[in-house]
Amino acid sequence: MADVTAADVQLARVTVTIGGDDLELRPTPNAILTLSAEWDGFSPLIAALQRMNVKAATDVVVAGAGLDTKAAKDAPAKVAAAGMANLMAPLIEFTLICANGGKPLKAAAESGDKGPQ
Repeated sequence: MADVTAADVQLARVTVTIGGDDLELRPTPNAILTLSAEWDGFSPLIAALQRMNVKAATDVVVAGAGLDTKAAKDAPAKVAAAGMANLMAPLIEFTLICANGGKPLKAAAESGDKGPQ
């Protein structure tokens, strides 16, 4: 098994814009465990994101960005205002990274794609 490099870690991060702020979503162990437990695994979460479920999107943003209690309370309205059409692809990408143990997706890593900057 290859070691995970700093470049790999950077590839595993996804940036989304919510409420005018760029939030970097990081697949921390806490984010991975929280999302998996809340949604009974990653498949149901991905299905909910595909259906453009605002609660699912909010859960991903809150867990991935590590938002504090006050920011988490304000997140649903900001996520809804940002638009699910804009958020669906990056949130699904982040969820797949979490499902991959926090490692970047193999296809992106092999293609040399530096991922979201």
